[in-house]
Amino acid sequence: MGINERKREIVESLNQHNGFASINYLCKKLYASRSTIRRDLMSLEEDGILKRSHGYVSLVVKSAKESPISMRQIENLDKKQSIARKMEPLIKDGMVIFLDSSSTVCQLAPILKTKQHLTIITNGINIANELSHAQNLTCFLCPGVLKHKSLSIVGEFTSQFIKNFHAELAILSCKAIQEKGIFEGDDSQGLVKKSMMENTEKTILLCDNTKENAVGFFKLADFHALSCLVSDAPFSPSLQKTLEEQIPMVIY
Repeated sequence: MGINERKREIVESLNQHNGFASINYLCKKLYASRSTIRRDLMSLEEDGILKRSHGYVSLVVKSAKESPISMRQIENLDKKQSIARKMEPLIKDGMVIFLDSSSTVCQLAPILKTKQHLTIITNGINIANELSHAQNLTCFLCPGVLKHKSLSIVGEFTSQFIKNFHAELAILSCKAIQEKGIFEGDDSQGLVKKSMMENTEKTILLCDNTKENAVGFFKLADFHALSCLVSDAPFSPSLQKTLEEQIPMVIY
């Protein structure tokens, strides 16, 4: 088991136990030595994902603010990869596509590399890096202010740069989804995503079903602004009904 896979297993194990577990339990669960688990926990603690205390660890309580990219890259990875696979038939050769900087959208990179003559415009450094060796596409990385926490580019320069393009698709994710709409945990990210939505023909939201329980303070859009929503599994019955009434295409 690799380091990143082991870290993901640690976070998932904590999620399954209400965010709290002993180091001894994690060693037994992952069949790893105490020194190996301790190194992983120190790394996750440095990334702001968990806290250690006297032989126990606990996840940092989530807030309405933006989470670190290091945490989001390993959180619910299987769900994000499932969503990405469902996107494959919706991405056609020759398309012009906006991509946000989210960890969910980043999982599209392997699929994008199989397509021909795509033009990608993104504010995500992580996404641009994933596509850096793909010779079959053109990738524009937006200018602006670097957000170290999310490895993304934001600000007025970013929004103005986006206005130079007209895309066929904007593929975005969000911090939270509620019956009132979709929400972000950071206003600067939200404004960049709004610019992408304003300069595209269709907006596709990638959102796993755990985000129904999340919180975000900045409202990104109402559901009628979306052309399609792709998730790994259905949401609660009440939210599900709202989504299917207001969004033309919902894929699970």
